Amino acid sequence: MIDIRNIHRLKSISMDDEYLFPTIADVMNSCFGKTWDGYRNPFIPLNDGSGYVVWFPAMAKKRGDEFIPFNKKQGWLNRLSDDGTFLIEEHANDPRSSILEIEKLPRYVFGHYEDAAYRIGKVQIDKKDGYLFLGIFQIDLENSNFQQGHRIYRKINDKVDLRRYAGVGNFAYPDLTTLNTNETADDKLVDSLRHSSLLEQNDGFQYKEKPQKIRKPIIKDGVSLYLRNKQTAMNALAHAHFVCEIDNEHPTFIRKNSDKTYTEPHHLIPMAFQEQFDVSLDVEENIVSLCSNCHNEIHYGRDADSLIKFLYSERKAVLEKAGIVISMSDMLTMYGY
Repeated sequence: MIDIRNIHRLKSISMDDEYLFPTIADVMNSCFGKTWDGYRNPFIPLNDGSGYVVWFPAMAKKRGDEFIPFNKKQGWLNRLSDDGTFLIEEHANDPRSSILEIEKLPRYVFGHYEDAAYRIGKVQIDKKDGYLFLGIFQIDLENSNFQQGHRIYRKINDKVDLRRYAGVGNFAYPDLTTLNTNETADDKLVDSLRHSSLLEQNDGFQYKEKPQKIRKPIIKDGVSLYLRNKQTAMNALAHAHFVCEIDNEHPTFIRKNSDKTYTEPHHLIPMAFQEQFDVSLDVEENIVSLCSNCHNEIHYGRDADSLIKFLYSERKAVLEKAGIVISMSDMLTMYGY
């Protein structure tokens, strides 16, 4: 399960992604370009001309073969059909003769599940409370019984293109498949250099300082993957004289069969965003030389934003010479800040 807490904008979302959103505000910020915090109503009209609402039903808990309300005091019994194509909403104390027009609109549905193991198809939460995207649903007027507090919603799509909601800033966050594919490619690049002596690589490579054309991608798992050039990465390490660009006194070691110190290449603007640029990101100007600790901190550290800000300030001018123009706020967004 992917914790979405630090991802601010998604390009798309589907049931297969299995994202877990801790709060309603996290959903609205990540998917719909908001900047919210705190509690929000579980039924939110977007009021943006799209004709959709966002719904956060509290999903029933399963105890053996029986369903019980998520919150007994509120009494709502919301559950998916076995095949996930219908969402049933029941409340014995909410009989109506009809529903409001706004309730007939299609809904982006994010089900709220309790913090106990619970499975729906491929989705499993284990000891973590949160909201899961269940699909786009719309009220089935013919099969609902409003007088008995029984409403049925039919699924009309299990995937959403969120680019229209990216709103804040200039970049949409890639989908999970794109992220995973590019993370694997980044790891392979580092690994290929990990076992290289770089004996023939001269220190002090000079930047080209001009935009480079984007190389033709290969299609992998439905994703356009832009390959990393090993020589380009080696050139970038040489330009930095094989020291860490956060602090050239950070400890490292000498490579086997070489006089070069060990550092790792890192694309400052991640290659997962290549499709959103019209020049290549796989250029020396966009690759920084990092010690192993700093490289891991940028990927996994809680306070990695301080490293990103430092590197941005150091690289902004040369990035622009390579035709790569980006603000610090957009770069931080790419890293989930």
